[in-house]
Amino acid sequence: MLALSAPMLPSGMLLVLAGLWLTGSSLTLKCSVRWPSSVPWQLLPSFLLAGLFNVDSEHQTVWLWCFALLLMLPQPIWLMILHSLLAGYAVWQVQADLDVGQTLLIAMLLVGLMLLGLARAQEVQSAWLRIGRRRRLIPGARLWSVHQLGEDLPREVVRSEREGSYAELVLIRTQGRQFWPLMSKLSQRLNDYEACYKLDNRTLATLLISRDLEQARERRKTLLDDMPTPLRSRIVTLARPLTLASEYQALRDQRQPLIIIEEG
Repeated sequence: MLALSAPMLPSGMLLVLAGLWLTGSSLTLKCSVRWPSSVPWQLLPSFLLAGLFNVDSEHQTVWLWCFALLLMLPQPIWLMILHSLLAGYAVWQVQADLDVGQTLLIAMLLVGLMLLGLARAQEVQSAWLRIGRRRRLIPGARLWSVHQLGEDLPREVVRSEREGSYAELVLIRTQGRQFWPLMSKLSQRLNDYEACYKLDNRTLATLLISRDLEQARERRKTLLDDMPTPLRSRIVTLARPLTLASEYQALRDQRQPLIIIEEG
């Protein structure tokens, strides 16, 4: 509505782009779980705001306070600096229509709001760190922390020895943008008593429990078929001595797309 009523065509087009960005971002966050700080998603609206003040600062002053909103989520330091510089540029653009006192008041209010935004970002960052230490990372999803895997791994070794089942540690590493699609597909192909574990923003793990080696081979094929690529996988039987740290490092160092270490 604001785009349609904009007094200038360039500012209307920028408002349309901003509306599309807001819609796309909300749909993305609704359909999948993502950490906004993992990519500088605030970069585009910051440039849109700066462009808005560049083409029509006289009628778009109200958008000045949005720079404070962009600082409310954790982000890289360079992005905070960029927001501050663009906010300063926006204030410079609107000062042509104001006297010195009004400009100083607006600048002080904006700085205060941006500081509040940064304080809020610190609170969110602390909350995310607490979430990272939780066992289940996302309520309702089958994604558990690496700390939980550290507890489950020795427990599963003992259980498989006692029951005679065949258990494997499965590590899968992909590109960051493929992490959530990979997690979704992996969760769908696991049994109810199995789970995904997040080792880092590119690496997932699971403990694959099978009746015997033959069934394990069938399950591996089903598990890895049609997964998002590129992909590196490492599958190690729990029947041999291993540590999570050593296997994780081996996965990061390996060059082959798939390594399988079975019980001899």
